[in-house]
Amino acid sequence: MTASILQYTLREGLFYKEGNGISCSLPGSAITVRFTGKSVCVFLKDLSGAGKNWMNAWIDDLPPRVFRVDPEKETDEYQIADDLDCGEHILILQKRTEAAFGSLLIEDISTPDGLLLPPPAAPRHWLLLIGDSITCGFGNEAQIPHDTDASRENFALTYGCMAARQLGMGVLSCSASGSGVYQNFGGGKEGRMSDYFMDHFCRDLDERAIDPFRPAAALINLGTNDWSAPVTDAQFEGKYRELLRFFRHRYPQVPLICSIGPMNFNPSPVLCGLTRKLRQNGDSHIYFLEFPEIRRSVDGFGGDGHPSVRKHASMAQILVQKLVEIYPELRKTNNVQTF
Repeated sequence: MTASILQYTLREGLFYKEGNGISCSLPGSAITVRFTGKSVCVFLKDLSGAGKNWMNAWIDDLPPRVFRVDPEKETDEYQIADDLDCGEHILILQKRTEAAFGSLLIEDISTPDGLLLPPPAAPRHWLLLIGDSITCGFGNEAQIPHDTDASRENFALTYGCMAARQLGMGVLSCSASGSGVYQNFGGGKEGRMSDYFMDHFCRDLDERAIDPFRPAAALINLGTNDWSAPVTDAQFEGKYRELLRFFRHRYPQVPLICSIGPMNFNPSPVLCGLTRKLRQNGDSHIYFLEFPEIRRSVDGFGGDGHPSVRKHASMAQILVQKLVEIYPELRKTNNVQTF
């Protein structure tokens, strides 16, 4: 692994050290690099070999470049720009797609006619997201109703990422399509997000992650898939309580928003009642938030009925309002490069 990867990148996400680089899989995993020169290249490898890792690349205020990491490409080098001014620039490279579409290895960064500079300062505040396909951005850029190709998933234009950017927060998204609390889409229980967060994600943060992480606020948006198969309120609430106990033991004072919507509202009464009970019992840092239902005439639709980019944008404004309400200091924060 070249020293430049660790020394010259600001990392956003759950990254692991590898022998020849750093790896990531979660949606929204990103690096920020400061450099001088006219050109910049990154060296990337699709660890899954499926060719479904899609990337966003921003340089300064230029429009984003979107590209696929091709496992059949002869070289791992991807030229992001070659005609810049000679001065200082900022590159943000972000994984658009979730772990189900593949893991990614970032091997190196090259500035053939310039220099790598120390990375920007890390954000003061971080937002933790725990969710399903809605939080991943599944199909949010779909052009037709069932357009759910990996290329149509763009984490940068999800409600969580847009809200975090507006408030100058870093974001870490522990989310996966089809996942649930008590059960996943269709009723299966293997790989539930509740179990993944408690048994794997937090363990990796403690034992394997390159960077320390502590959220200033967190949001859970789970429950939509639980009601895709028969489930009782008691079953859902029982597993949700287990997740909340784990979270609160780990993060005693972190504001936690238990949200639902905009696709399925069956969990709403359970979540509203549960958060009310917990507040009455002394947890003053827990909140309930319901995102309004998708209105096709106004919001359009993403792939397979998921929220579109327009709907994600309106959800982001609701989340921003909620976050500022519970954490007023966020109004004053603006230290993260925006997309």
